[in-house]
Amino acid sequence: MSRYGLLLALFLGFLPDGADAQSLPLIRIAYGTSGENPTALWIGVDKGFYRSHGVNVEVLFVRSGPLGLSAMVSGEIQMVFTSSSTTLSAAAGGLDVAVVAAVINKAEGEFIARPEIQKPEDLKGKQVGIQSRGGGGWANNMLALDYLNLDPERDRIRFVVLGDQASRVQALDLGRVQASWLGYNFSAPLKKKGFPVLVDLGRSPIPYLGTSLVTRRFFMRQNPKAVEGVIRGTLDAIRFIRKPENKPAVIRTMMRQLRLSRAEDAETGYQALQETYSPDILPRVEGVRKIYQILLKANPNLQKIRPEDVIEDSFARKIMETGL
Repeated sequence: MSRYGLLLALFLGFLPDGADAQSLPLIRIAYGTSGENPTALWIGVDKGFYRSHGVNVEVLFVRSGPLGLSAMVSGEIQMVFTSSSTTLSAAAGGLDVAVVAAVINKAEGEFIARPEIQKPEDLKGKQVGIQSRGGGGWANNMLALDYLNLDPERDRIRFVVLGDQASRVQALDLGRVQASWLGYNFSAPLKKKGFPVLVDLGRSPIPYLGTSLVTRRFFMRQNPKAVEGVIRGTLDAIRFIRKPENKPAVIRTMMRQLRLSRAEDAETGYQALQETYSPDILPRVEGVRKIYQILLKANPNLQKIRPEDVIEDSFARKIMETGL
């Protein structure tokens, strides 16, 4: 390799752990959630699962799923760890994106309210905190409101953009908003203070395709082995996380990534992953239809596409059929 080529490889991150790593394709995966959901990605990198399947993965935090998709379109990243709702909105805007593997194949998290909100009707005319409009967190709020038979327009419920989950916890605590969807790790401290859970999405019969691996169809066609390697590495990480003997290693990774000082602070999120993660990584169109109907009310562009247009299950189906 020439001196220029070596410098270029170092700049692109192809030589992190040895000379043979320079031949591995670099795949950058962006995620926009501030909770425990990306743990499979972090473990996949920490334990070398991606490398064992022929890809060098970097996991990057961005402020929201839509921002991650924008970075993917520009070529800065290759995949996004985001929700089916974000993917639908992007596809309706003309992007050639699709879900290739489901990491969380269900709704999850809790729609939590301030103590003075004791029943769904109490939210009429109130404010709900969200991370961004159109993202996965917003979709979870919409799924919860729909399940409670509340309509934001009819019931004059106003969304307030507050940013990450820590910001929404603070806003709930201070009374700036009256309700918000939160991941289990972030809702736990509020529940101890007496904040009621109006809906536990993970235990409700709400069909939903949650946080998933998403990429462009063009990238799939050009790099099928890399896409398959990422899916296989993520599946290995899911299986690792679900084994009780690996709990200490998983907790350590969660503490580092979530900047938690005590192991017990990660316990709620760890237990949630045991319920939300599944080795069934096949993305199913049934999980997209409900949120499609909700989004369609606010985004007429969705009439251009069908829910099945954002599902590409060939990679996951191949992996699952081999039993690996």
